Amino acid sequence: MSKKKGKFDLSHLVHEGQIKDGDTLYFVSEPAKCFTVKKQPNGDYKAVVNGEVTTVHAFAQKCLGTEPPDHASRWFRNEKGVTLYQMWQADAELDYAA
Repeated sequence: MSKKKGKFDLSHLVHEGQIKDGDTLYFVSEPAKCFTVKKQPNGDYKAVVNGEVTTVHAFAQKCLGTEPPDHASRWFRNEKGVTLYQMWQADAELDYAA
C-alpha cells in the first residue's frame, strides 16, 4: 500500500502494475478531460495535464468545479472503463488476502 495503509497512492498502483508510466486516464463524464501518468524526478508518479503536474484530487476538483463528493479516484477511468478507485480497491483486497 502507500506510506499510510489504506491511503490512495498513484505511485503504488504503477509499481503494482495496475497502470503504467505514460497511461492516459479519462474523466468519467467528459473523456476529453484527461491526464497522463508520469514519473517525476523524485520517483513519484503524478497526473500531468497539458504539461502541468498535479494530483488526482486537484484535477478532479478542477474537472468538477467543486470538491469531489466522493473519493477523487472514482472520477477517472482507463480506456477499458475501470476507475482508479476500482484498481485501488482491488489492490487493497490483494494486500489484505496476502
